[in-house]
Amino acid sequence: MKNVKRVISLTLLFVFALAAMAFAYIGNARSGIFHYDSCQYVYRMNNSNKVYFDSREDAVDAGYRPCRVCRP
Repeated sequence: MKNVKRVISLTLLFVFALAAMAFAYIGNARSGIFHYDSCQYVYRMNNSNKVYFDSREDAVDAGYRPCRVCRP
């Protein structure tokens, strides 16, 4: 039983880690700027303004410009 709980915990941790890596770029709908998901400005961004992109090309194609701080 103890091993089953440990396997479930590790599986959930793995799933959450994959979900966090799913979007490498986050854009700000208000400013039209996109950032790496680790950029300091993403943490300051209002959640309602966040737009998620799978690739840099997707962000540029959507009309967003790269952040001058993190330079994605």
